[in-house]
Amino acid sequence: MLTLGVSLYPEQETIEEIDRYLKTASKYGFTKVFTSMFSVPGTKEEVFAYFKKFCDIAHSYGMKVSGDCNTEFLEKMGASEKDLTIFKEMGIDIIRMDFCYMDERDVALINNDLGIGIELNAAMVQGIELALKNGANPKNFSACHNFYPERYTAGNLESVRAVNRQLKELGIPCAIFISSNREGAHGPWPVQNGLPTLEDHRWIPAELQVRHLIALGDVDEVLFGNAFASEEEFQAIHEVMQSAYVNVPADESLGMLAKILPHGDLTRVPFRVELADGVTDLEKEILFDYPTHGVGEYVYYMIRSRWTRIQYGKQSIPARESGKEYYEPGDVVIVNDNLKHYRGEVQIVLKEMKVDGQRNLLGHIPPEEKILLKEVKPGDTICFLH
Repeated sequence: MLTLGVSLYPEQETIEEIDRYLKTASKYGFTKVFTSMFSVPGTKEEVFAYFKKFCDIAHSYGMKVSGDCNTEFLEKMGASEKDLTIFKEMGIDIIRMDFCYMDERDVALINNDLGIGIELNAAMVQGIELALKNGANPKNFSACHNFYPERYTAGNLESVRAVNRQLKELGIPCAIFISSNREGAHGPWPVQNGLPTLEDHRWIPAELQVRHLIALGDVDEVLFGNAFASEEEFQAIHEVMQSAYVNVPADESLGMLAKILPHGDLTRVPFRVELADGVTDLEKEILFDYPTHGVGEYVYYMIRSRWTRIQYGKQSIPARESGKEYYEPGDVVIVNDNLKHYRGEVQIVLKEMKVDGQRNLLGHIPPEEKILLKEVKPGDTICFLH
């Protein structure tokens, strides 16, 4: 299951605003807060007092604190890669280093005996590999991608996924930033063009960004890069998480099939559907209420939910005119009475298909959601949202 987090920039926010924001975020299942430590002005003592209060607030809501750090800040606070005591006293749970030393100092940081997690820049895979080679404990550190305030400068999907694959092979958890679309949401600098890791995420709804990352399946943690995300965004993501991560008991009434059909703890890729006219109550039940739309072994002309016909194949689904000559990518259809052996199968069209009277049109995947279609793989489980 994805871990959820937010980001805060203390030089731009009051303690009262931070308290309210973290209280709201935690209510919707967000458990981590990322913040920039070196941007807070003041003496060592003033900075310590500020972050001690900051961490106390976050911890009161069950949230871990990840503090962005650099060598200058370590020196300012009288700390070093071998002595992180002051951060422990502050209450910092994780130190995010925006660089790697590329020597034994990385190992000293990671293997600290204070229980402080270390987060390294995901762009520095060579440094992560070197740290592991030199004896760094892989259980005590993770990697986090950067965010990109300037439009058109964030990563493309292929490059980010290549890094994610490398990290997975190394056994290192990976975090990524998404962007709030709330007007006025800010990052560390006076730029308000979103704050994502992926450029394709910059302007799409936050909950769709999360669903896209669930479909990709190669990140462990998602954080809002900018602040403040809206409560509506928190709620929408919370609802996505409830739909995506479910426990489905085996249906023992199906005999041997009970072991074959998806069951137990499942991750489902949620799709939103705009319903077509004339969809029956039975068709809605099959589409929205069936818990395990398991994807077949091939994803070519369609994403095929092959198991629905087992439960619903004996019920009549009368053929219905669609008014179309061809089904188009993104159309959602169901096999009807004219193909009884497969009746009840729900399918998402990927390639143009001639309408042959064997499928009823249920609706359409909205255009902005089609980024999900190419990420669904054989063996995945999907679900549909109203």
